[in-house]
Amino acid sequence: MQNKSRKNIKKIAVFASGQGTNFQSLAAAAKNGRFAGEISLVVSNKKDSGVLERARKEGICGVVLSPKNFKDLSSYDKALADLCLKHEIDLICLAGFLLKLGPGILSAFKNRIMNIHPALLPAFGGKGMYGMRVHEAVIKSGVRVSGATVHFVNENYDSGAIILQKAVPVKRGDTPKTLAERVLKTEHYIYPKAVELFCENRLKVKRGRVVLLPAGAAKIKRAIISVSDKTRVVEFARELSRSRVEIISTSGTYELLKRSGIPAVPLESVTGFPEILGGRVKTLNPYIHGAILCERSSEEHLSDLLELGIDAVDIVAVNLYPFSKVAESEEPWSDRLMENIDIGGVTLLRAAAKNYKNVAVVTDSEDYEKIVGEIRTNGKICLQTRRRLALKAFEHTLEYERVICSKLSGGDKNVFPQVLDMRLEKVSELRYGENPHQKSAFYSKSTALPFVQIQGKELSYNNILDAYGSWRAVLEFKETAAVVFKHVTPCGIATGENLRRALEKAWNSDPLSAFGGIIAVNGKLDAEMAGFISKKFVEVLCAPDFSSDALEILARKKNLRLLKWREKKNFCLSLKSAGDEVLIQEEDNKLFSGKWDVLTKRKPDEREEKALKFAWACAKHVRSNAIVLTDESRTVGIGAGQMSRVDASFIAARKYSQFLKNNPKPEVLVMASDAFFPFADAVKEAVKAGVTAIIQPGGSIRDREVVEAADKLNVSMVFTGMRHFRH
Repeated sequence: MQNKSRKNIKKIAVFASGQGTNFQSLAAAAKNGRFAGEISLVVSNKKDSGVLERARKEGICGVVLSPKNFKDLSSYDKALADLCLKHEIDLICLAGFLLKLGPGILSAFKNRIMNIHPALLPAFGGKGMYGMRVHEAVIKSGVRVSGATVHFVNENYDSGAIILQKAVPVKRGDTPKTLAERVLKTEHYIYPKAVELFCENRLKVKRGRVVLLPAGAAKIKRAIISVSDKTRVVEFARELSRSRVEIISTSGTYELLKRSGIPAVPLESVTGFPEILGGRVKTLNPYIHGAILCERSSEEHLSDLLELGIDAVDIVAVNLYPFSKVAESEEPWSDRLMENIDIGGVTLLRAAAKNYKNVAVVTDSEDYEKIVGEIRTNGKICLQTRRRLALKAFEHTLEYERVICSKLSGGDKNVFPQVLDMRLEKVSELRYGENPHQKSAFYSKSTALPFVQIQGKELSYNNILDAYGSWRAVLEFKETAAVVFKHVTPCGIATGENLRRALEKAWNSDPLSAFGGIIAVNGKLDAEMAGFISKKFVEVLCAPDFSSDALEILARKKNLRLLKWREKKNFCLSLKSAGDEVLIQEEDNKLFSGKWDVLTKRKPDEREEKALKFAWACAKHVRSNAIVLTDESRTVGIGAGQMSRVDASFIAARKYSQFLKNNPKPEVLVMASDAFFPFADAVKEAVKAGVTAIIQPGGSIRDREVVEAADKLNVSMVFTGMRHFRH
């Protein structure tokens, strides 16, 4: 129960003759603190009525009083009144009580006896109009609207002052049973609501009509929760419920909360309308948006809510249909794509964010804990938090609209819009940029980075560049692979029968350059690999996962940055600044064009072909001009970032000669070039080093001369028809 003195708690009696579902809704509302009242007595005129069993389970006193046991109705009337007076009852709620009350109890509890009627009074009321009879009469009459009414009880059937009413549409094809089911949901919502108003002393009867009095001090009382992403929503709702916050919810979210044992009110009970148009229209209703947009300091707004029986909402927790996820597999303007454009959710968020002074809007599950913490501590959410949440909501809807526009304009199909609107969210400020005198910050286009840092010093600008580059490179290989990266280019790449072997081979490709580099592997890093790395100077280590033993070993190197990549990300767009301008291109996500032309007389043998494919994958990730020498599974010489391809060949050959000082000569040696050979000189340098097969894109006006030179040197050469410049 809420922090109220016992004298402020209203004592309630429920009179019922049947199964007692309305009693159950009142009991649940009382238990959950929806109103400052407790049900202390249940009275039935039938000893076998279901309501008595419900009362027993709730631990509430149940009494059977039947007119058959009294000499006349006057005696029965007095017994009912005396029983309620004995229990010091403040309010009597009739919930399917099939007997008319007498003058004694009506006088003793004037304007303190409520009844719920399954129609909009005064229509379909009066003697004999109860239960299914009402719904049968509604269907027979052909009216399009029914509903539920809570009213005070007087000496005449269903004619007392009306407290609350809510309409329920009569749908085509409705039967008395289907209509009764929907009306009952509305009854279960408005009856506790009427009791809440009574317990707050907000009901006054003047000249036979009920006047609603203004609410007291503001507090967090109601929340709307409707989420597509249901991460932590059950825990959030449970904490709100413990703080006596009424939860209104829709379809899937409502069902989840209900299954989780969290009291929630279905939205249609509030609006009186079911979801229509296949779920397209749920929340677009004045009972919802009036509740959100009401300015609590405006007498006009409060008066409107009072007159219409709308209860203000204090929290709106909404996230939107997963449009971006659906967009990944759908064509622009497809029916499925368009169906996943959220309308009601966006409207809820904008309404709540606009009215941030009165409403807290929640779009991110990361904010749930802070919100319930503030409510638990202060009973409210501070203005600063509400402003922050409102800004976050506007950012959320802005990004949502941006993704829709991008998809519908064909932005995912190589069509670059005339105006590119890109949202970048700051991840962190960095210590400095490429050099200490340059300020720098790290931004992301997505809501979550593809990696988490689980150990080590703060990442630097250069660390991040190299980490992404090494991760792109290692993902190129389906086989177990390792990459050692340094200054935005690989210095060692290898595959192996296991990760430890691949890592050793990659490191030993060029250990001098590997010093102080970045390592990426495409499998779980274990203790054996961690032991190898712990003896080296490495800046960053990238892997999809780490064993607990590996983490224990690497923890001794406190400065070593460990990045756990959450997904094998397919990078989409590459952005590079050019002064105040930006160059944008698709990321180079292809390796081969489908072409594999051997134009030389000698064809590569099986081992050479395997080595050429490996070398081509490596060359794709080396800075241009790029020349890569490999065997079948590791680089043995890399020439990168040179103005001349001949110079790149010289450097690759020199690296290879250094490799041979500490490693046996490879049985197979091939060369890959990221772009065509303008002259045959680089081919001649390759042959001097021992290369027997070369792979290149081709496309030079001197391709024939280069092929002829290869033939003279008895070298096989493959043309791919696709280059991989990397600037």
